[in-house]
Amino acid sequence: MSMRLNQLSSQLTAAGQNGRLDEVGLIVSELSQLYTELQNLQAAVTSETSSSARQELVNCRIVLHGMMDAVQDIRTATAEQYRQVLGENKTVFEQLDEAAQQSEYSQAYQYRLAFKQMDEVSQHLHQLDGSMLDTGYQLERGVMAGDTLNGAVQSEDLTLGTDEGGTMM
Repeated sequence: MSMRLNQLSSQLTAAGQNGRLDEVGLIVSELSQLYTELQNLQAAVTSETSSSARQELVNCRIVLHGMMDAVQDIRTATAEQYRQVLGENKTVFEQLDEAAQQSEYSQAYQYRLAFKQMDEVSQHLHQLDGSMLDTGYQLERGVMAGDTLNGAVQSEDLTLGTDEGGTMM
């Protein structure tokens, strides 16, 4: 997983540097696939694989945070280019409908789309990061408690206490 994230990070960086943000859709698709794989991984991890899985999650999160920084850099550069291209026409541009924006201010429109794409990438990165945090927590909790790590709850974890009057606490 970390190798795939490294590849996606390189693609994202290259796309931002050369302005080829048309590849962002593929990156978003890959991030969605990784999220699904991570969800499946959570159910398949055992105590024997938890240590290596935790290390892999750490490596992945390091790459993710680098990607988050790259996305922020691209968003900032795109916003600056957007403002620079529009200059005093920014208010006029923002009041136009989408078709008019695209035809009258095509370059600004492309920067606006790129900015929105980076928002989408950022949302996927944060979702994946959150899922990795959850998985890491489950792994750590499973190792500490000796659980089966696949979401099963041990019966002793479900005991309810009663107070002296016999009512549940």
